[in-house]
Amino acid sequence: MSIEETSYTPLHRYVLEIAYDGTNYSGWQIQPHRLAVQEVLQKILTYMYMDQPIHLIGCSRTDAGVHALGFVASFLAPERPDIAPDKLLRAVNRQLPGDIKVMSIKEVPFEFHSRYDALGKAYTYVLNLRDSSPFSERYSWRPLRRLDPELLNAAAQRLVGTHDFSSFVVERSKIDDAVRTIYRIEQQIFGDYCTLTFVGNGFLYKMIRCLMGTIEAAGAGKLSPDAVTRILESKNRTNAPETAPPQGLFLMKVFYDEESLKNFKLEKLPFH
Repeated sequence: MSIEETSYTPLHRYVLEIAYDGTNYSGWQIQPHRLAVQEVLQKILTYMYMDQPIHLIGCSRTDAGVHALGFVASFLAPERPDIAPDKLLRAVNRQLPGDIKVMSIKEVPFEFHSRYDALGKAYTYVLNLRDSSPFSERYSWRPLRRLDPELLNAAAQRLVGTHDFSSFVVERSKIDDAVRTIYRIEQQIFGDYCTLTFVGNGFLYKMIRCLMGTIEAAGAGKLSPDAVTRILESKNRTNAPETAPPQGLFLMKVFYDEESLKNFKLEKLPFH
């Protein structure tokens, strides 16, 4: 794969692992008239490289309000100034707002691509099973209906495997291929919270939020596991319940090797 064009001679490709609270942003990708995480970081990097325009290539998009602990993006660094990764990390974090933090910066081959080299991703959705608070509302979804974790898990397992996920995607007409593979969906209970972690080779636009809308309905006893399978097989978005809200969703990790993809496990709530 050819590398992207720049207005300067590149010396390094650096990859960043980024964590952010998505509440105040339109998502990762730059959008007209709304602030995006990509825009904030690019402005800082461009300033640090003496106004040479830095363009970050992200591993994916995230929706407005969705959070990330392990988002990955890369850029080509100019010859001058030549800033070592450790110094760049400290300098960038000093200038970032409190809801964005770069966790690491390292050099990778020029040919590395944040999106196309990824083998898979892990997302976690957090459901609050008890009473909400001003703090839990920011990082979880508290449905109005009472949920049964066993019913939630039974519905989720019907979605594991390689399927056409047309029933669980927004703007299907803009997508060439809706077939994706979900390797596993793991449910865990942390106190008052139920998490569902999706590990797959890739996810469509708003796919996990659409899946969670159906899983929540099943957890409330409104859909049987067989009904979930029928919705999946119909390949029709109108047959599925409404999309779940964004604030409960976290991009946890992007995988570039098989071992990390196979062994990933959520150890605690994403916001603790």
